[in-house]
Amino acid sequence: MIASLSGIRGTLNEDLTLADFARYAGNFGGGYGDSEVLLARDTRSTGPAIRKAVAGALAARGCRVLDLGVVSTPALFRESRKRRLPAVMVSASHNEPQFNGLKFIVGGSGIGQEKFESVIGQAGAPWGRAPGSVRSLPRSSYVGDLVDRFGTGSLEGATVALDLGGGAAVAHAVELFRRLGCRVLSINDSPGVFNRRVDPMADDLSLLCRLVKERGCDIGLGFDCDGDRLAVVDNTGRKRTGDFMLTLALSALVGESKERKVAVSVDTTQAVDDVVVRAGGEVFRSKVGEANVVGLMARTGSRFGGEGSSGGLIDGGFNYCRDSLLAALVIMRVIRGKGTKAYSSVPEYHQERIALEIPKARAQKAIAKLANQSGEHDLTDGVKVFVSKRSWVLVRRSGTEDRVRVSAEAETAEGAAKIAKSFASKLRELSR
Repeated sequence: MIASLSGIRGTLNEDLTLADFARYAGNFGGGYGDSEVLLARDTRSTGPAIRKAVAGALAARGCRVLDLGVVSTPALFRESRKRRLPAVMVSASHNEPQFNGLKFIVGGSGIGQEKFESVIGQAGAPWGRAPGSVRSLPRSSYVGDLVDRFGTGSLEGATVALDLGGGAAVAHAVELFRRLGCRVLSINDSPGVFNRRVDPMADDLSLLCRLVKERGCDIGLGFDCDGDRLAVVDNTGRKRTGDFMLTLALSALVGESKERKVAVSVDTTQAVDDVVVRAGGEVFRSKVGEANVVGLMARTGSRFGGEGSSGGLIDGGFNYCRDSLLAALVIMRVIRGKGTKAYSSVPEYHQERIALEIPKARAQKAIAKLANQSGEHDLTDGVKVFVSKRSWVLVRRSGTEDRVRVSAEAETAEGAAKIAKSFASKLRELSR
């Protein structure tokens, strides 16, 4: 089992049993006996069984469970925020289909470290004063809220191609873009049928790229299983990086608002600094992970944030989580205003990411040795070494997988690849 502020994740009946899922959900619900708790899931095949165990555990603690069924994680965050209710999402986000997990939400934001430790540390929460209940909610208000923000018909005439990845975005995306006036083409739109890697950032999205090019689409959008990650394909059929598209979105949001503070993860492109500082703003950097970015947003008073590796835009005025559809609409609005010139309106660096299988104890020692051997560096999360003014490398243990991640950035793809491979080699040597 992998446990972090991003939630708990594992393989059913190998890492986690239904009893484990029930226990963790019950521990969470123990603090909300006699109150309403929202529940939702993504489209994994193990979702219905886990959802039943979670709903039963919450009801046993006295909670009145409001079940939204299959919706995206951003939709559940939004509903939690509007209703001011705690919530549980059954999902393993971008991990492959055999995994599943739980994400805990309070008032539209992820839970903090103290609450999380109480959820996974207790043997079992006390029973509620009376048995709770479980009932279904017909739909979330998420799509309507996005339409209200951007305007019915505001994208009239645009053609958008969607690779829904068999995930929870199926519940929202087609309806949303049609209400905004788009012509919509979709692939991988059967819930729970996964014909590519779950994480759109890790897949080449070749079918989506071909669809955009052959059908003359303005843009292509790829989603993960719970609908918080976004990959973008431009009108030429080229898949763009998450870092580049996040930079484009943040540049637009900072430029059109009075908000000038932005919080991003330490592995996000320095292009964000370029555009925000140019606009008179300030950039703050957190450990990798949505919860860490959101926490830093709160501490620094930043409305906007994100993580480049996932294309994850966070707008605290709408949702305190990565929101793929919100990001897509911000980007499409920029393209509608500037046309294809939008893609040259912000700087672009190149990233190379390598994942290494190194045991935890050896990895920690190797990263510490690497820090001691490096020149200018930052220890916010693992070790980030500044190779030059325009290039860096970050070496850290993943919070969602049992791996060490080496992420490098430079002005050229060749430069980024060279740096990443060099430091990956160093780490292997230091971990022996």
